[in-house]
Amino acid sequence: MPVIRLLRILNDMLFPSKCTGCGAFFHPPVDSVQSDDSSGEVHKRDVMKIEKVMAPFLCQECISDFVPVESPVCSACGMVFESRTGYDHLCGNCIENPKRFGKARAVGLYDKTLMDVIHSFKYKGKIQLARPLEELLFNVFVRNWDIDDIDIVLPVPLHLKRFRQRGFNQAYLLVRDWPEIAGNYNAEIKRSAVNLTVERNILFRVVSTQPQTGLGRKERKENIRGAFSVADKSKVEGKKVLLVDDVYTTGATVEECAKAILERGAAGVDVLTLARAA
Repeated sequence: MPVIRLLRILNDMLFPSKCTGCGAFFHPPVDSVQSDDSSGEVHKRDVMKIEKVMAPFLCQECISDFVPVESPVCSACGMVFESRTGYDHLCGNCIENPKRFGKARAVGLYDKTLMDVIHSFKYKGKIQLARPLEELLFNVFVRNWDIDDIDIVLPVPLHLKRFRQRGFNQAYLLVRDWPEIAGNYNAEIKRSAVNLTVERNILFRVVSTQPQTGLGRKERKENIRGAFSVADKSKVEGKKVLLVDDVYTTGATVEECAKAILERGAAGVDVLTLARAA
């Protein structure tokens, strides 16, 4: 047994990890790896298992409470249908109120384990969670989009006041290492990711709004109205944009972002989030 692995086992025995979800102490599995084959590459259709990515941070019980977003979902907003049979199709809300963005997808439901992890990351400053969450998000990205169809990735920004309070923008931390993460994938993904551009200084929040938490759909929409602006029109004009955020609740925030981006000439906007409210 390699010395490094032995030392790791001893360390885990003497100093068990504390679960981000329930707070219980636990011993992570010895082989927490992100690859499913001997080559070390993750292929385009492989599912990035939360058991592997989050093993150092979550106990098995909390991992089992994670609910991935899987079809059938709304083909536009990505809402998970109550019935677990059938195909993706438009939900009633998207039929009555078409979205400005093309499609939205998410890693998992905003419930139990994923909610606890996001709260720890976002509000308790546990930025060590950024990399595993990034890996989960990137995996959902390559399973739902062709990288060559996306010109630019834009994280939803914080207002400067909120950024100073928190010290980081969680949406940016979820995408900043994507080009590096792509190196763990097959040749096709690696090649396409060379041109993948992540920009955090293009989309700005120009209005310091009150938190959306606790507001209803109409209140959220009104609260966020006119809150975003694009700094440089030439950066998005004619481009296909992927907008990234931590949670999709009613979609008011990403809708307003999409509006600002499209008004500056973007060819289209899609949305990817860590979590989707049920």
